[in-house]
Amino acid sequence: MKKNSLFIKLTTYLLGMLFLILILVGSVFYWKSSELFKENISGQTTARIDTSARYIEQYVSQLKYTVNAIANEAEVVQFAQEQENNSQISIRNWLDSFMKSNEHFVSMTIVTKDGRIISSDQNLQSANSNELMMQEWYQQAIDLSHNPVLLPSRLQNDKYVLSISQEILSKANESLGVVRFDVDSNALENYIKELSLGNDGYAFVINTEGKIVYHPDNEVFQSVDKQMSAEDIAKSPMDSMIGKNFFVHKISIDNCNWVLVGVSTFSQWEQLSKQLFMIVFSIAILSFIGCSIGMVIILKHHLSPIKHLEETMQEVEKGQTDLRAIPNGASEFQQLAHHFNHMLNHLEQLMIEARKQEQLARVYELKALSSQINPHFLYNTLDTIIWMAEFQDTTRVVSITKALATYFRLALNGGEDLITLTKEVDHVRQYLFIQQQRYEEKLSYEIQVDENIPEILLPKLVLQPLVENAIYHGIKEINRPGRIQLTVQYQSPYIKITIEDNGVGLKKQGTSNKALGGVGIQNVKERLALYFGEQFKMEFDSVENSYTKVCLTIPVSN
Repeated sequence: MKKNSLFIKLTTYLLGMLFLILILVGSVFYWKSSELFKENISGQTTARIDTSARYIEQYVSQLKYTVNAIANEAEVVQFAQEQENNSQISIRNWLDSFMKSNEHFVSMTIVTKDGRIISSDQNLQSANSNELMMQEWYQQAIDLSHNPVLLPSRLQNDKYVLSISQEILSKANESLGVVRFDVDSNALENYIKELSLGNDGYAFVINTEGKIVYHPDNEVFQSVDKQMSAEDIAKSPMDSMIGKNFFVHKISIDNCNWVLVGVSTFSQWEQLSKQLFMIVFSIAILSFIGCSIGMVIILKHHLSPIKHLEETMQEVEKGQTDLRAIPNGASEFQQLAHHFNHMLNHLEQLMIEARKQEQLARVYELKALSSQINPHFLYNTLDTIIWMAEFQDTTRVVSITKALATYFRLALNGGEDLITLTKEVDHVRQYLFIQQQRYEEKLSYEIQVDENIPEILLPKLVLQPLVENAIYHGIKEINRPGRIQLTVQYQSPYIKITIEDNGVGLKKQGTSNKALGGVGIQNVKERLALYFGEQFKMEFDSVENSYTKVCLTIPVSN
């Protein structure tokens, strides 16, 4: 009864605390995630809208500059000033050429004060000049005189266009007429469609009079309700507005009466909130399971300290020296557990120090063995590069120089003594490429690596000396083209590496430790055996005047 009471109290207390903590942490995490998500969306929208506004400002400046240049063109002024001017054909040709200079240019129309019309749009060419002179674009251009006038989007020939007009003045500042320049609204859309405002977000442009200049939804121009909704947003005194499911940011565009408005939605939050709920719920379930298991373990520890100490001693006797007794129960048993643990800690510390000394000795030996590389290869490679440079073979000079740089970068390996098998094979690949460039037709090579090879670590500079030996003591001595084949195969639980050449073969006395550019076969064998232990094997197979094959058998788990 007493045991059951203790178990119930511990379980109720800890699970109750865990339940409260999970509710608190989950609520705070959910609320904070929602705020951060909305702040992130708001910040991104603001930055993107501000950047696009600057681009649109530059584009408007270009349009104003263009229409101003047209209005002040000497030939245009002369045409508007002289009724009997015979340059109409020249003006029309100039207009046609100008319109073809940009795919977004739609039309250009010149209406003189005396009623003459010349336009790249054939529909306007035959229009009534009095009607055109009564339209808004003409009247506003006259009112503003020197300043260009920007007009909202309008439908022209099944295409929405933006219009900009400017009065044509004589040298005496007399009004001669108005020029109107129409561009495709898609030109403005190019600056806006790059905005990333979410799946349901969008941006539009409205002027200070409440008229829509550009909107991605063309139905807005036919819907009074949608136009009023856009106007309400644009006329709001606040630059940024945040609602339950959306964020709106607007910015006025300098040098014109346009306002760029961006609308981002928080629709992604609903999906994220569901995922977040599942994560929190999963964590809660796993926490309850883990805590329940922990309760059982704690209860057993409190009720059976002597049995636990005895079991710990038995396991330590079997060799599990990492185990420790948990001080539980009465003070006498706790003291006993402390003394036992202190003894084990002392023994473990002595063992750790012994292992460190052994590892240091192995590291120093590895460094001593791998430091026996001489500069012959570098000298020969640089000599080859100089020879190529003298013949102005820049392509091969660049290739061999890159290979040499990669070769030494892999050889240095950031100062580490161990390297991955992939990098060691790549090191050999760079070496063979350099040698092949040097010996040309006399040397060819092939490297085959199984796709399922496990990535293991091994001492660096163990394959290149074997390949170097194959070249200098095998292929270099023959009068026929030489070939080296490097094969890496996975034969679980070993990796088998084979290096084969078709050289002169090895004599019996040649299979001992030889100088291989400063690192001998015996050197390679000792380094691999020192790292991989007894499971490592190095085998030779050679037929004189035929081939030599070196096979390395490396355990995947050492």
